[in-house]
Amino acid sequence: MKDWNLLKDREIISLIIGDVGLTYDSIFIDLKMPYMRGIDICDFASSLGLTINYNEEKLSRKEYMERVLDYVINNHKINEFFQNLFELKRFRGVCNSSGYNQSDTYWKTVSEFMLKVNEILYFSRCHIEYNLDSYVFSLVDDETEISLSTETIKNIDNKYIKKLKGQALDVIKNGDYDSAITKSRTMLEEVFIYGIETKNVKVDAKGNIIKLYTQFKTIYSLTSNSDLDIRVNDLLSGFNKIVDSISRMRDINSDSHGAGSRRIAIDYDVALLYVNSAITLSNFFLSIVEKNKK
Repeated sequence: MKDWNLLKDREIISLIIGDVGLTYDSIFIDLKMPYMRGIDICDFASSLGLTINYNEEKLSRKEYMERVLDYVINNHKINEFFQNLFELKRFRGVCNSSGYNQSDTYWKTVSEFMLKVNEILYFSRCHIEYNLDSYVFSLVDDETEISLSTETIKNIDNKYIKKLKGQALDVIKNGDYDSAITKSRTMLEEVFIYGIETKNVKVDAKGNIIKLYTQFKTIYSLTSNSDLDIRVNDLLSGFNKIVDSISRMRDINSDSHGAGSRRIAIDYDVALLYVNSAITLSNFFLSIVEKNKK
């Protein structure tokens, strides 16, 4: 079971104290979190209820922040930690020096920070889901969620899709729209792999949704052809576009890989559209698999 001690990763601490750049593009150049000196970290600790005497304890800046993280983790103050970390007044210098809209700079910095943290946590098979309106932060263990591999899944049914739908909608509710796109893609990948393995065929390319979909279509004769009604062909063509769009959106706006200036702002309506599209297609493809079992 993963725990918040993963935040003590040296790379994450470097991000927190403003040592490492978050992004580089033509608009927001090398944004960083506000730089924290040793004394700033001690003051930050005090705002959370921890006393560190800067004049007596000669630690490195990273060691000071590690002390802070130990304290907030052991005292269940993670939400308070992030609330103080993202407090608007801390960003005055960052926003004023960017030369761009201060509100945009603030939100860009915060979102890129969380993206970078999740990139690092990806290698520990977990990620942070968060709601910046309520400052509720959750550490999600990806190994205990729905697995990306179907090796342990003996059967996928409408209940399974419903469970994935519930997870995706919870993520949207928490404002983590990038993760909703990820879960939409996961949903389709699982159905494709399940359908392929149901036919006792070796899966060609786990993790590549386009190749999986191509293999699935071939096995279940879902490719467009002249013998089908033109309306059916149009529908199948539409499916191709939806799967491709979900794939490309996940690749560009990945919550596990950096995308820099290619990232696209996703809002509630767009995230909901992707999730509902994935649910509709997953149920359709699942019905094709079940029909072919008979």
